[in-house]
Amino acid sequence: MSAVIPLGRIESVDLRQAWPDEARNFTPWLADEDNLSLLGSVLGLQLEVEAVEKQVGPFSADILAKEIGSGHWVLIENQIEMTDHAHLGQILTYAAGLDVSTIIWVAREFREQHRAAIDYLNRITDEDHRFFGVKVELLKIGESAFAPSFSVVAKPNNWSKHSAAAKFATDETLSPAQLLYREYWTELIGAASEAYPSLAGRKPYKGSWQSAERLGSGPGFSLDANAAFTGSNQLRVEIYVSGPGAPTVFEALLGKRDEIEGRFGEQLSWETLRGQEKRIAYYMPGVQKKDNRSTWPSQQAWLLTHWKRLADAFRPAVADVKATIMVKD
Repeated sequence: MSAVIPLGRIESVDLRQAWPDEARNFTPWLADEDNLSLLGSVLGLQLEVEAVEKQVGPFSADILAKEIGSGHWVLIENQIEMTDHAHLGQILTYAAGLDVSTIIWVAREFREQHRAAIDYLNRITDEDHRFFGVKVELLKIGESAFAPSFSVVAKPNNWSKHSAAAKFATDETLSPAQLLYREYWTELIGAASEAYPSLAGRKPYKGSWQSAERLGSGPGFSLDANAAFTGSNQLRVEIYVSGPGAPTVFEALLGKRDEIEGRFGEQLSWETLRGQEKRIAYYMPGVQKKDNRSTWPSQQAWLLTHWKRLADAFRPAVADVKATIMVKD
């Protein structure tokens, strides 16, 4: 007679045991790359954070992300309580202000009226706009660590993870410029395996910029290593600082300017952008046109050399600044 194997029972845990405060605890947790990937996996989307607490006029949206496969903007609004009318109104306000294609409402529990509202929005909007309702739970077995779980409670008609992947893999609606950018970044990423391993694992974008890695994030800020073509046909590598905490982080990094530029070996351009976003950039001399394929090898060699150098120069300073801000917070 075989031995009986003892089995545990799955228990639900109050979300506030892990995240006492929605803005200070849950939103930063969800914006973390691994956790956002977990959310994206249940929807069939590859998501990358663009900004946390993104300003929309006098208001701020929880998370603005980008869908890697399509380049579309994604709004994520979260609650660790049951859905309410206030958040429904916020979602529509932020979606209009940010001109997003995909809206994801994450909550502990969905009232039937709010689930029906998401279904209604999916019925009356075109296929380029999508609304999702996602329930978040915390589970444990016995004394195990808490395990987060996402489940979809509302979605567009005929939506599936597989159909999403297929749509973006066979997208024939890209403009000539988007196709050219995607080809450029695809070629660059293909050459990055040894020169810049963090870039080698990325998906190619179809716009004027490409992200390689996140150097740091915390309550209200994120720092990303990007490359971009400017409107005046220049190439640059940059550290992009976004979120409502961007000015504080930027000033802290500026205090380490000599140290950072010493590691990089060149002077950098420290730039204040519209809103709260900041940029620290290094520009390739001269004019670089993306549609001149004969110059791509030299451009991409420059990017692979200086992009990683810039990220490496910032990494120690970012760690120091992040630690200081987190302690103060």
